[in-house]
Parts: sequence; C-alpha cells; structure tokens
Amino acid sequence: MGPPAGIFLASVRDGVMQLPAPLRRYCESERWTLFRFVVTSDDRLTIQPVLPGDASPFHASLGADGQLWIPAALRAQVSLAEQSVMLRIEDGAIAMYLRKVFDTLGFRP
Repeated sequence: MGPPAGIFLASVRDGVMQLPAPLRRYCESERWTLFRFVVTSDDRLTIQPVLPGDASPFHASLGADGQLWIPAALRAQVSLAEQSVMLRIEDGAIAMYLRKVFDTLGFRP
C-alpha cells in the first residue's frame, strides 16, 4: 500500500489527535505503531515512525482506534491547543501543520 495522497484534517482534543482513516490504515500497513515528534517550526511538527530495531526513544504509540497522544511539552512548544490540524505523508513521516498556517498553504477549512 502506498501513502495516501492529499491532505487530511484531524482534530486534537485533550492532547489526543484522531488520525483520519486513510492515514491510520497506512500506518497499520507500514507497521508504524510508535512515534517520535520533532518540532520543525513554530507551526509544524513532524511525526516520525520509530521503526523496528530503532533504539531511539519514542513519545507516543498509536492506539487501535487511531488515536495518537501528543505530549504536553510539545503541545506547549508550538501552541497546539484544541484545534484542527492538517496532516500529510512527507518523506517517510507524517507532517502536521497547525491551523495558523492553513492560509499560507492555500487551505481554509
């Protein structure tokens, strides 16, 4: 299964992001269950899968229901609150764009 094309909206509530079904299915097909978060800028996070054999620490695991918890310190660092975010697969990871950049990228939910 190849990565799903396009951009997906996901909501963040109480520190938990619900992955859209196409992204969840892709993560499951690639066996992405553990993730680390990298702050790329003030309005973007990269959600990197921790692959088998990788001894690096991880921040969260994907729940069977497609929920992914985002650590409070990371949410505070990028001012991620109760909001919608934009997601897409980029370079073997999930790119998360916060609502404040939607206009810059030409999208308005």
